[in-house]
Amino acid sequence: MRNSKRMLFVAGAALAAIGISAAQAMADAPTTPRTVDIVGTGSDTTQFELDQQSTDYNAAHPLPAPQLYSWDAVGSSPIIEKDGCTSRPRPNGSGAGITELEANLKSTTDSSAFCVDYARSSRGPQATDPTSIVFLPFAIDAVTWSANSGGNAVANLSTDQLNAIYSCDASLLGTGHTGPVTWNEVGGTSTAAIVPVIPQSNSGTRAFFLQSIGNTALGTCVKGQDNTVEENEGDNAIFSGADAANIVFPYSVAVYLAQTEHNHGAGDQGTMVLKSADGASPTTVDGGTTVINSDFDLVRLVYNVVRNAGTAAAPAVPSYLQGVFGDGTGAVAGAICNDQSAITDFGFLPFANCGVI
Repeated sequence: MRNSKRMLFVAGAALAAIGISAAQAMADAPTTPRTVDIVGTGSDTTQFELDQQSTDYNAAHPLPAPQLYSWDAVGSSPIIEKDGCTSRPRPNGSGAGITELEANLKSTTDSSAFCVDYARSSRGPQATDPTSIVFLPFAIDAVTWSANSGGNAVANLSTDQLNAIYSCDASLLGTGHTGPVTWNEVGGTSTAAIVPVIPQSNSGTRAFFLQSIGNTALGTCVKGQDNTVEENEGDNAIFSGADAANIVFPYSVAVYLAQTEHNHGAGDQGTMVLKSADGASPTTVDGGTTVINSDFDLVRLVYNVVRNAGTAAAPAVPSYLQGVFGDGTGAVAGAICNDQSAITDFGFLPFANCGVI
């Protein structure tokens, strides 16, 4: 799994000192970050892209300037997010990162310094989110379903069919059948039951996928509800077990492209392959490069979330973060939006309104 492949992230002046190129971004901070550093946690989907952008930012802003760090979603735990902060479980996923940001914990060595300055999120703002945070979109992703190569899966499923599969309720298809959906009920030849697998509950990819297919309640046949399956990886033991030929699993298209096309986490996809939804492929070829199909129905934005320095009616980005994330209006782009090569190199598409609240 990916956490076994991770190495410590070397930043800023250290990069220049040992001659590591910006292409070799590594995870986490080499030591406990200082109170002046800018630290984030959260989404698995954008963690490697943020690792690269942190590397690029720190190379351009060497010590003693504040450094940008991005704690990965999975790794050794607990972590100390900054100097003077309490040792805490590593936040895994968009929801966990946002919760950690909202906790507003501060360092005991500098009462003005928050332990976490931003959260990576692959889900967008929701009605239940407080007005004390703002979402800054920075790239375009898509989510589709995946299945093991050579299994019983069909090439395409509609969102209605995916809802029935994840509801474990064939009656939603209007075929007169009940119980878990079988492949021959959705255009396949096998009579085997489809085995839906879901990532852990803090996953923004999970939340977006279920919302997109209209699922409000997972059925009892869905595996992974014990939070043992990490998002966007196909090398979990569940994918090579007895159900391998019949598994379906949501997947970030950008992460899959990073793994298969750009050598970032190569092999983490296992034997999983992306499938079409609602009759459209999630990818297309542009100039010889496989990229996200921007016309795919399950396209989404990915975000960095920061505290709201303004009001509910006029939200604003804290001044100390504007050099990294922009000012929220587009007048000041910030380093994240200016580093477009990292965005595309990790499979995402550029977003014209990057950094605008």
